[in-house]
Amino acid sequence: MADSGKNWIDITFDWSVDLLYKISGLFGISYEEINIWLFVVIGPTLFFISISLNYYFYKKTNKLKKIIEIQKQEISEINEAEVEEKKINYFKILVIIVLVILIAYYLEQNN
Repeated sequence: MADSGKNWIDITFDWSVDLLYKISGLFGISYEEINIWLFVVIGPTLFFISISLNYYFYKKTNKLKKIIEIQKQEISEINEAEVEEKKINYFKILVIIVLVILIAYYLEQNN
């Protein structure tokens, strides 16, 4: 049937046409009808569904990236607050230690 001059193209085309004839025989429709169903109805419908799903998942991925970024920012803010609290606590401990040392030194000087 095919005569493109390239063997693999001719074999693929002939195999595809034979397959379409067999499928059209199974469904009781003509070769032309099966072509219309496949390449005018089913193919574009699947293509549109694919494009729609790609767009949906693209939007969903961007939304999740934004959520992750917000969570990272919140975590870093929480960590910064904890670090500040620890600095204050360490400063208090340092002040207490210095006071204890000064009191001990003062008591030692008075004895």
